[in-house]
Amino acid sequence: MRSLVAIGLITLLPHAAVAQSIADPGSWTATPFISVSFGSDAGSLGLGAAVGYDFTANLGVEGEVSHLFDVAGDDSNVDRSVTGFHANVLYHFDVRRVTPYATVGLGFERDSVDVKNPDPLALYAPSSTEVVFNFGGGAKYRATDRLIARADLRRFEANDIAPDYWRLYAGLTFGWRR
Repeated sequence: MRSLVAIGLITLLPHAAVAQSIADPGSWTATPFISVSFGSDAGSLGLGAAVGYDFTANLGVEGEVSHLFDVAGDDSNVDRSVTGFHANVLYHFDVRRVTPYATVGLGFERDSVDVKNPDPLALYAPSSTEVVFNFGGGAKYRATDRLIARADLRRFEANDIAPDYWRLYAGLTFGWRR
């Protein structure tokens, strides 16, 4: 009888749902990624890499280098590439299996314009280096103990001539402890 009462009490007590973020406090990560940009003059394929450090299970920082190959689109006379350097803060939400995160960052981008056959009557935006603000979010999924699959969508806003655009990327994150 006592065991039936104990089982009944245990089943009636609320159980704490313990969700755990993928972020591992005190660990470093490296993420090579492939991306596509859209929402500016034209979309572009891109590549990049990020290195991050997680202070807590929720809070981390990340530095990244990225390159978009040609945001000018189908114009055969103009190539416009964008190379960016950004520092970001990430907040990981405590959710089971897949960890969503929000990010905000600041950096600078080099917008390089290469005109092959200039039209004397056309106006071309000059190359520039500008301060860029970014924000967005994504999700991480642990594939193995050291490998995390990651997808991210961010908005990049430049202060002047450089293009403003959305970037969607997918990457593989490798983690290690110090």
